[in-house]
Amino acid sequence: MTATDNISPVARSPSESGRARLAWILALAYTLLVVYASLQPFGEWRRPSYEILHFLSAPWPRYITLDDVLINVAAYIPLGFLLALALSVRLTAPVAVLVAALLAAALGLAMETAQAFLATRIASKLDVLTNGAGGLFGAMAAPLLSPTGFPGRRLAAWRARVFNSGTATDSGLIIVCLWLATHLHPTAQLFGMGNLRHTFALPARLAHTPQLLLSAEAAIVFFNLLGVGLLVAALVRDSRRTIPIVAGVIATGLAVKAAAGVTLFDAPGPLSWLTPGVGLGLATGAVLLYPLTRAPRMVRLVLALICLAAAVVAINAAPDNPYQTVPPKLVAAGATQLLRFSTIARALSELWPFLAAGYLIVAAVTRRHPR
Repeated sequence: MTATDNISPVARSPSESGRARLAWILALAYTLLVVYASLQPFGEWRRPSYEILHFLSAPWPRYITLDDVLINVAAYIPLGFLLALALSVRLTAPVAVLVAALLAAALGLAMETAQAFLATRIASKLDVLTNGAGGLFGAMAAPLLSPTGFPGRRLAAWRARVFNSGTATDSGLIIVCLWLATHLHPTAQLFGMGNLRHTFALPARLAHTPQLLLSAEAAIVFFNLLGVGLLVAALVRDSRRTIPIVAGVIATGLAVKAAAGVTLFDAPGPLSWLTPGVGLGLATGAVLLYPLTRAPRMVRLVLALICLAAAVVAINAAPDNPYQTVPPKLVAAGATQLLRFSTIARALSELWPFLAAGYLIVAAVTRRHPR
């Protein structure tokens, strides 16, 4: 029996309580994201002509695709994980897993019931089962990845060696993980976060020319590369590890972009996003990022905020790209699970720079005024 086995579920350290609060906040935010994606589009509400829970006793769908099943399962894995992580402070691990799985399944049932009131959506008991399975898988992973679990102990030890301590750094690492998820946006250029033009029907301020498009793509990638790289560098404890960690995060983002384009959206090739402008932005940004990562932490935080703000301005002022097309899978008639998945990815891509900017401002202020 280890020392951690004697700790009561209600008597946890302040650091564990801080992680639990962060998990509750993230679980609530992810729940809102699931609701947003599940009820798209929000128009054409009507009273169903049949019993509301009729879909639970209806026949199984005639056509079941592997893509829809996997996306339904994957969509609820983070929710189950976060709920189990938050509940583990007050409950034992098995009970926390069970309660988290039930809460995730209840949300899935509520979303399918609400879809019965939407003319453009079809409620399905298969979606309820796959959502519940995803919540269960995520909840079961929480004890393993917690600091007391076998893989979690090593992960926590590595995190303590490499990154600064505290809940603030945990929040920063979550923001970096969300940045990796923004690369699942199918129609965005590389590092194209914060593009609000289509959401708010903003007109293009500049007319398209090949030279201007190249310069705009280079500027967007350049500023985002510096902003994300300096954000990651501000989280690293050991300066000798800064460059390898930053390079690893950037390389992971590029790999996610390449894999998502090929596996999810049938892109012509894994590097179809690598235009001359993108290549120029990556090269110039990498050259300047190396010396800037050695600046004081406050300087890195401020420069990261400036670069991310400049990137948002650049992408919203850039001319429209006439060569950018919507993947065929998202053009098909009807709302598929992949379409809803792309809606989540687009919302995350649009909001991420503002979330990161808020974190950088808070980190800079608390660094200057520790009280």
